[in-house]
Amino acid sequence: MGLCYIKNLYKDDLFCTFLKVCLIGFIVWYITKQKYNIGTNEIVLLEKEIDKLVDEWKPEPLVPVLTEFECKTLDKVVMIDEPNAHTTGGPNSTKVCLASGTNNKPELNFVLYNFLGFLDSPELGKHAVKSLCKYGMGSCSLPGFYSTLDMHMELEKQIAAFIGHLSAILYSQVFTTTLLVIPCFSKCSNIIVADEGVNFAVQKAIYLLCSKVYWYKHNDMADLECILKDVNKQLVGCCGKNTLPHKFIVTEGLFQTTGDIMLLAELVELKHCYKYHIILDESYLFGMLGKHGAGLMDYFNIDPHEVDLLIGALCYAVGASGGFCCADKDLVEHQRLSGLGYCFSASMPGILTIVAADAIQVLEVDPDNYLGTMHENTTLLCTLLKHIPGLQVDGVAESLLIHIHLSLEMLVHMKHLGGMWTKADIDHVLIVLSEEALKDSMLLMHATYVDEHECLLPNSSICICVSSAHMHKEIK
Repeated sequence: MGLCYIKNLYKDDLFCTFLKVCLIGFIVWYITKQKYNIGTNEIVLLEKEIDKLVDEWKPEPLVPVLTEFECKTLDKVVMIDEPNAHTTGGPNSTKVCLASGTNNKPELNFVLYNFLGFLDSPELGKHAVKSLCKYGMGSCSLPGFYSTLDMHMELEKQIAAFIGHLSAILYSQVFTTTLLVIPCFSKCSNIIVADEGVNFAVQKAIYLLCSKVYWYKHNDMADLECILKDVNKQLVGCCGKNTLPHKFIVTEGLFQTTGDIMLLAELVELKHCYKYHIILDESYLFGMLGKHGAGLMDYFNIDPHEVDLLIGALCYAVGASGGFCCADKDLVEHQRLSGLGYCFSASMPGILTIVAADAIQVLEVDPDNYLGTMHENTTLLCTLLKHIPGLQVDGVAESLLIHIHLSLEMLVHMKHLGGMWTKADIDHVLIVLSEEALKDSMLLMHATYVDEHECLLPNSSICICVSSAHMHKEIK
């Protein structure tokens, strides 16, 4: 009876019957087929052979072996001690004591990115401590869930209004701000034209891309224009009108490795002429340049909307932590959904958000007091350094990062004394110069780089950071 039922059920549907018969046949074949035995091809080794292979195996080091120069450099690293009666503040002050010191004599601190003196401001510190009662130390969660607080949104509006842009987004770490904002917009089919002198974070962001990258000579607008022309010529005819890739020019406002300031007016002209977008890293200029301290656009009196993506830092001038990106509202909202540095990082701690907001407010109320003093100190120090024989001071007058090199005459003189000098030899001379300055109670920093990771290896230098908190007599 069951067989008759099956025949009547499928007599009008031969394809379904055939399909089920094949499926049943496959199941029977799979169950009955010989299984692969992973041990059939096993190689049996004798105990002596195993011991020999173990002895011959040489694991690669987890980190590269330090060179002799690197070992000597690490041995000479100085440690800042806890504050005492001889210092005016903590380790972020313009006067610090070293852990290796014997007389607790304060040293003038010229190595810290504390350009406006907000890092050791007692007024900002008191308000920040009070905020702990309301917000705690940190949310320890992603901004997209429940760690975006009212103060975060208020700070974003404050930054956008301060710069003159439409919208802004906060990031909890300054390095990941630059590192992950650029890949958020430039995809594999897009084109990047970048200055070869950009800082390490921008370089790493570009290396993460699958975009086609072109490098132009450092701060050379003529070379940039030639590359933009060549790229546009290559695109003519090879792409349809609706498939043209996005094109970006990536550069810095104040170049960390040289102290040069980017020529923004010429860059904006090239942007409109060749139809590119501008991604500008202003990490070392936000709060420090321009009539109000709003950066390069404020200094050159250029509409902030001419820069499509403006990246800034809150840890150098403002004295807080993290970074931000200013752009049109659509571009900011895109980062909230696709920016890895925003979606997969905890939000900025409340105490640092309060510090950033208070510092920007102080700068808005009295910019001349902070910016004027800082630029006076920078100009004074540059003038004094240029009178020292054998040294060359790089950077423009408005630059806040002063790089000291050995002059060409000094290098020629050194060559006559001891033959060809390598970069390591020049680095050694600059380190000795920093040590001699330390004997005169001046803490200086020899600029170090990961040579093999730099697109354009900077010249050996000593980087000096001047603060508005420094006194004229201290600089002299």
